[in-house]
Amino acid sequence: MYVKLAKSNAKKSIKDYLIYFITITICVSLFYAITSLSSSSYELITEKSYNFRNLKLILQYSTYIITAILILLVSYVNKYMIRRRQREFATYILLGAEQKNVALMFFSETLVIGILAIIAGIFVGTLFSQVITAIVLISAKQEVVFTFKLYIDTVIITFIFFVSMFCLIGLYNIVVLRKIKLIDMLNAHKQVEFQFKRSAKVYSVVFALSIILYIICGFCTYKIINSKIDYSIESMICIAISLFTFIMGTYALFYSIAYILIYIKNKCINFKYEKTNLFLIGSIVSKIKTAPILMATISMTFLGAMISFIITLVMAQWAMGYLHMRVPYDIDIRNYYHYSFLKESNISNIKELPKLDYSEVIEYLNDKGYDIDSYCQVEKYFINKDDFYNIDKNNEATVAIRLSDFNKLRSMLGYEKIELKNNEFTTQWYSTINDEEINNYIKENSHLNINGKTFNISKNSNYKESIGEGFYSPYIDNIIILPDKVCDNLTLAETNFVANINDEMSYEEANDFQYNYVRDWFRKNNEEFVKKYSKEHDVTFSVINTRIKSSETNTILNMTLAMRILGIYLGVVLLMISLTILSLSQLSESIEHKDRFSVLRRLGVEDKEINKIILKQISIYFIVPIAIAMVGAIIFIYNYYIYYKDVITTYVGDTTFILSIIVGVVLMIGVYICYFVGTYYTFKRNINN
Repeated sequence: MYVKLAKSNAKKSIKDYLIYFITITICVSLFYAITSLSSSSYELITEKSYNFRNLKLILQYSTYIITAILILLVSYVNKYMIRRRQREFATYILLGAEQKNVALMFFSETLVIGILAIIAGIFVGTLFSQVITAIVLISAKQEVVFTFKLYIDTVIITFIFFVSMFCLIGLYNIVVLRKIKLIDMLNAHKQVEFQFKRSAKVYSVVFALSIILYIICGFCTYKIINSKIDYSIESMICIAISLFTFIMGTYALFYSIAYILIYIKNKCINFKYEKTNLFLIGSIVSKIKTAPILMATISMTFLGAMISFIITLVMAQWAMGYLHMRVPYDIDIRNYYHYSFLKESNISNIKELPKLDYSEVIEYLNDKGYDIDSYCQVEKYFINKDDFYNIDKNNEATVAIRLSDFNKLRSMLGYEKIELKNNEFTTQWYSTINDEEINNYIKENSHLNINGKTFNISKNSNYKESIGEGFYSPYIDNIIILPDKVCDNLTLAETNFVANINDEMSYEEANDFQYNYVRDWFRKNNEEFVKKYSKEHDVTFSVINTRIKSSETNTILNMTLAMRILGIYLGVVLLMISLTILSLSQLSESIEHKDRFSVLRRLGVEDKEINKIILKQISIYFIVPIAIAMVGAIIFIYNYYIYYKDVITTYVGDTTFILSIIVGVVLMIGVYICYFVGTYYTFKRNINN
């Protein structure tokens, strides 16, 4: 008997809570699609230069964490279903069923719905897995090939993960149901989450507090807009305060808004009794009054979904833009004796520093068949000899390179060569440095005194085209470009090597070259130096570092794909949780208070007018939380843009940044419209049946 009853109720539940079923199905399908990448049977055909092992690991474990958030949705829906059906459960008990059997029956129902959603989700997930595969292959610039198949190990993992979630919450529900008294079950429909238990002054004060918090948020945002971001603690505190006050103001607003609306309703007599406004206002106030904290939390979840959609798209593009700055050459060997190494190693004589010659490296690359197309051995010099002994990171000296080396670097990257007169110099800057900072530096350093001779800044005083980050010291964002003859009399500081090759290194070959060959080559050619200064740590790691474009591209590609996939997945999960809870709260209204609409019909209100009331009611519930979240998202995105303006302009671009925002908003609006329309038509069906 209980089995038949459970089956019957499960069928009814699927119809009544179709939106919940669809939400779980979509989340299962995304979970399956992402997790399938780590399946032992999954084959991803890529070029030899790419390795996606790290991507698979990141997606696998991050997906578990993100999907675990669904516990909140499943828990809420179960709590909601228990509360809605307590009178039904009380009837079963009055008819002679044991309370524990009723609890087990409810557990069986929810588990059946969950398993059906898992099965449907796995089949839909086979389609989504092809979409993710296509994203990976397109990012790796390869041909997209679709192969629809089920991965048994991923199917098992998906079942275990979600069934465990349903069972965990279901067992908790059994305990809860067994403890509920029969009289409480019969009166459950009369209970609300929140009632006006305090005086009018309390809600008025809370409402006033919400307004004050919003004003503080607006003031902080205005201050950020009209002041220069200097990355100081004061700037970060100002940004943190604007976001914190917005969140707290939202909770305070929803806590008090129902009372304020009732107060306004009682004052606006004419508006209250115009057409069906009294009915509409009563429904809105009743719902807001019963779940103020829930509505505020939904707004914050919307905010989290928006930020996840937008920021992850921006960060992915940021990483790809940074790749060109990090390694514009196929091979980049960086030699540096930074302040921390000099301080730790206690090198007292500049003559002890190794003078590197990369001719052996060039021979090795050609012998291995990589076919060097162009290369440059760049020497960096101290303008003043005593700069070598300066180990203060806050006052680190600027180094110089030869004009011929600088032009060679520019030609390797497709830039035009530059010219300097014998008494001139110019500057090369890190790409993210803004023009104001560059101009201030040039005004203060328009002349250089080198060995008693004065050099003037060139007409073209600065260049910002990327030549790679390896030429800048950790705490200085520019280098000086000097005529070759001047550098002949300067003290050598470091020697870097860059090269472009015709035959790209594979991922494994790049790792072997940078972690084995280069370090062995350095140790072999500088045995005395390594032996003397490697007592506590391997000096090789401190003075030489290698970047291979294929390896770096692989790393950045793994990172950007992970950010895009997980960011969109997190945004979808948060968004669907919010919209599902909003939808179910409205559908519960349609079921519990359908008699109100029957009364309207008996009073002569036409179905067309009732449909308008439903549309207005649902619109307000859906629009208010997302509108508040949009305001918070605008504040957050603007603060984010102001704080990282120079970096975004350089690596992302203002146009791409705006497009990322548009894409994120369009994705959210698309999902939002689907839930809104589904809720509207289900609401109408419920009150008409």
